[in-house]
Amino acid sequence: MRVVAATMTTMALLLAGCGEKTPVLPTEPLDRAAACGVLEAGSAREALGMKGELPAEAQARVLHYAMLYASEGGSFDRTKFNAVSKRMPTLSDSLLKGKWQTLRPACASAYPPAQIATPTLPPKPLDAMLQCYTMADFLRTASTGTEDRYGLLTSKLDSKMTPALRAAGIANGDALTARKNSALAAAAQLGQPVAVIKACEAKFGG
Repeated sequence: MRVVAATMTTMALLLAGCGEKTPVLPTEPLDRAAACGVLEAGSAREALGMKGELPAEAQARVLHYAMLYASEGGSFDRTKFNAVSKRMPTLSDSLLKGKWQTLRPACASAYPPAQIATPTLPPKPLDAMLQCYTMADFLRTASTGTEDRYGLLTSKLDSKMTPALRAAGIANGDALTARKNSALAAAAQLGQPVAVIKACEAKFGG
């Protein structure tokens, strides 16, 4: 998962191009997700007027595109997520130059969940807990500087989930792993990752 840190550092150096050519969003799903992540990183640096590693919330918005690609089958696929993360730096040179900002609407259209800033958690308590837990646990390992915040949320949820999982007949092992992968895929569809976390903290404490 720490491949993400290298991705962020590499992209930090690639925002200075200023050609006139207007880039085109790739049509291949993996490249499209990677391109939108690159554009999100560029937009964040432009808005913040900074270079170097992005703040944790901006990192999560960048990674969200990889998460959405990895969730397309309804079960989170970490191999697909890593593939997008590794692809991002290779697209930066061709995208972050010229009128790259004109591609923002295309990304918004291709990935509606990335535009949702006020997500709604599922009504069933176990579903909400699983989605909150898996999102917090994933971000804790995928982005830097988040261990304390997300670790606190996962700890609180762990004690609540254990009896709920037992009551639902879901034991440790393959069944629980599959349920968590499905929960993370669903959580990615709720909205921007940190916004999801804020909704979870409001509901379950953080």
